[in-house]
Amino acid sequence: MSIKESNKIKKLKLVHYIAIEMNKSHSMTELLELILERCIELTGANTGSVMLINKEEKVLDILAFKGLNKDIVSKTKLKIGQGITGWVAQTGQPKLVNNALKDPQYVKIRDDLLSELAVPIKTEDELIGVISVDSNKENAFTEDDMELLIMVAELAAQIIKKDVIQEKLQIKINSQQILLEAFSLIEREEDLTNVFNNLMDILNEKMGILRGMLVFVENENPSSLFIKCAYKISEEAIKNGKYRVGEGIIGNVVLKGQTIAVEDISKEEMFLNKLKIKRGTDKISFIASPIKAGNDILGVLAIERKFENKEQFEDNVNTITLLASLLAYKVRNYQKMENETKKLLEENIELRKELKEQYNFKNIIGKNEKFRKVLEQVKMVSNTTAPVLITGETGTGKELIAKIIHFLSERREKKFISINCAAIPENLLESELFGYYKGAFTGAVQNKKGKFELADGGTLFLDEIGEMDLHLQSKLLRAIQEKEIEPLGGEKTIKVDVRIVAATNRNLEKLISEGKFRSDLYYRLNVINLYLPPLRERKDDLPLLVDYFIKKYAQIYNKKVIGINKDVEDMFINYDWPGNIRELENVLERAVIMAQTSIIDVSLISENLKNKDSGKKGFDLDNYIENLLNMTKKETKNLFEDIISVFEKIIIEKILIKTGNNKLKAAKLLGINRNTLKAKIKKYRINS
Repeated sequence: MSIKESNKIKKLKLVHYIAIEMNKSHSMTELLELILERCIELTGANTGSVMLINKEEKVLDILAFKGLNKDIVSKTKLKIGQGITGWVAQTGQPKLVNNALKDPQYVKIRDDLLSELAVPIKTEDELIGVISVDSNKENAFTEDDMELLIMVAELAAQIIKKDVIQEKLQIKINSQQILLEAFSLIEREEDLTNVFNNLMDILNEKMGILRGMLVFVENENPSSLFIKCAYKISEEAIKNGKYRVGEGIIGNVVLKGQTIAVEDISKEEMFLNKLKIKRGTDKISFIASPIKAGNDILGVLAIERKFENKEQFEDNVNTITLLASLLAYKVRNYQKMENETKKLLEENIELRKELKEQYNFKNIIGKNEKFRKVLEQVKMVSNTTAPVLITGETGTGKELIAKIIHFLSERREKKFISINCAAIPENLLESELFGYYKGAFTGAVQNKKGKFELADGGTLFLDEIGEMDLHLQSKLLRAIQEKEIEPLGGEKTIKVDVRIVAATNRNLEKLISEGKFRSDLYYRLNVINLYLPPLRERKDDLPLLVDYFIKKYAQIYNKKVIGINKDVEDMFINYDWPGNIRELENVLERAVIMAQTSIIDVSLISENLKNKDSGKKGFDLDNYIENLLNMTKKETKNLFEDIISVFEKIIIEKILIKTGNNKLKAAKLLGINRNTLKAKIKKYRINS
């Protein structure tokens, strides 16, 4: 067999081998290594390499090699035009050197290599690399070897070109998948932080990002920027992430309103590395794109990734720019909700301050001794978790006291929920208290939380507890004892932490004896009992209450009313006030509205009050004496003393009211000492 035929067979075998390997699942690098290995075998070479032209850096990057030391390979960066391989990469012409020592272009990789054969890898329109083999012998390669290598180079060009096309296609597919997944994510996910984190996971998987961040413009200071969300960035680094508009890449993105992309941040002066992240020697690219709503810049989406090539980098820039546009809708809604939430929180804080001021002892009107004792009790019980039962007539201020208990307690930051047990029909009260699930009854079209669940952590005020149905009383008792409720239509119980404050104007002990109220519930509610005295028992507070309500409604209705005249004052003192403070407030509100002058007179007082007042007869001395004389069961030996006692009692009561129950002042006005006054108060059983 001739040498020519032998070389032809070599070529055919090599082509056959390459064709078989190309159909296997090899990566481009693996396939080139296999081809290179077969070329070294067929040419008798010792070492070999496949290099690609790096147009940006104007060097040759070693893609595949055989027989060379890894460390030497990693350090070898041949410039285009340097050495035999560099010359081939520059000219696109093959070169055969059989005595490297005599060739001035030869660059030593190993001292023992004497021959080199290098051929260009090129397509019809582009020079893309070089295949090179070396030998430790002189005259190691022939023209036939060159022909063989040129053929292999053509096949390698097709392999590389195919891989590049596939890589470009994969980049496009990845970009499309990123955008589709991002759109789906933004549509289905409400929480912005979850959107960002999931989006970064997608970019990490599809694009290989190293880290990312979402930067916001501060509301209070639009020239300042801060990191809202971060991906693979430490808490310490996030704290450093404060920018100014126009400062660094992030600041300039906001200033210019356009994407800024940097291929190599180590060579970019605008990159400030405010996060103080150590990135090693890899070439890292940085892409930052504005998040815009119309002309407003809401923030910046920024990512870092290892730079691979210009084309992929440009595709990444387009992808991040589009993602920033997709995010704009979500960011705008988030910031709008955040602003509204912040406003509500501020309003809530202000409201709580107002409530704290409103339901404060400073705003409680009254110096009556009985009433002050109640307030002292309130101070003592407020910061406990014990149930409180407030008793007293309608209009005495039971709900006000309940609110004061709440706002003086450690539960003040939680809700105060009130429900009037008498105002809600029996069949609805249970669902109002415990809530219900959808479908629990006709009309239950959605789940609804009950008052217990709404008051969780806070206080539940049960007004008019005496009106509650017995069946519901047992459920209420269980909820209080077990600290759990079971909504209607549900099977699972819900734990609740609620402080119970109840109120009633009825005699619960009498209801118990009549079988209308559960004794066990009564004892559970009545751990602490607060009795609010009616207004007729604290008439010394009338002047203070009148002054307070007149000022209150004069301000509300912009009236210049400052007080009441003597006739109205006397009418108020003589009236029993069955509606208590609520009735007094209503009377004064109406009078202030109707008043044409600064003083309220009798004409402005409701007829109802006047009729009740006129129906009460004053002391009739003639009738009194006649009654005493006609008494058959008792001898009237001390007629004068009895009459004087009646007048003395009336005078003492009126003086005590006038002096605000100040016994020392009352005694001086009466011309007696304080001890004498106390004895008379006790004798006549005067409430003081």
